[in-house]
Amino acid sequence: MRAHLQKLLALRDLDGAILAAERKVRILEGEVTAIERRIAAEEEDFQRRLEEHRALRHRATEKAMEADEIDEKIRTYQHKLDHDIIPYKEMEYLKEQVEFLKSRIDEVEEEAIRLMDEVEKDERRLQQERKAHEERLARLQRERSEVEEKISALRKEIQELKGRREAAIGEIPAHLRSHYERLREMYSDPVVPIVNGTCNGCHLNISQTTVDRARQGEVVTCDNCSRFLYLESAL
Repeated sequence: MRAHLQKLLALRDLDGAILAAERKVRILEGEVTAIERRIAAEEEDFQRRLEEHRALRHRATEKAMEADEIDEKIRTYQHKLDHDIIPYKEMEYLKEQVEFLKSRIDEVEEEAIRLMDEVEKDERRLQQERKAHEERLARLQRERSEVEEKISALRKEIQELKGRREAAIGEIPAHLRSHYERLREMYSDPVVPIVNGTCNGCHLNISQTTVDRARQGEVVTCDNCSRFLYLESAL
């Protein structure tokens, strides 16, 4: 009987190791999910930064185009004034437009130049930010790879433990095996020690007869929770 007890304890230890490894996998999978969220946030932040730069460049381009359009209108109106025969009212209107556009073009060109300078400065900042972004992204991807390697190793370990469990449970008599599997569905600790005359699973008192039998190395169960019991001193 002592041999059966030893095998139950070995099986319990294997199941405990499997559960512990599976918990580690779940924790690590949570870490992978968290890292992937950080990667997504990093990429989204940089995309927003790129969009800001594109918007700035677009404003600068539009302002430069506006200056070109004004200059073209000035040239067109001035050419008509210098070379065409036009009515007096139209001539006065064109002169007014030329003066207005000349006053306007200085402001627009100044704004276009300011925006282009800002684009160049922002481009330099963006290059630095791109480098930092790529470094952060690479670091996060390395972290994810390291965690995924740990998960892979744990899964291999779990498969090995399950193989050992299958072999171990086959060595246990059918009636003990079926009782153990029922207990495992209810408790994470189907085999527990007797501590100070109590079951270390449900913490209720054990009869002296059961304690004595356990002391002899027999396979005994708790009258209250049905867990398998053992005495450390009897192993």
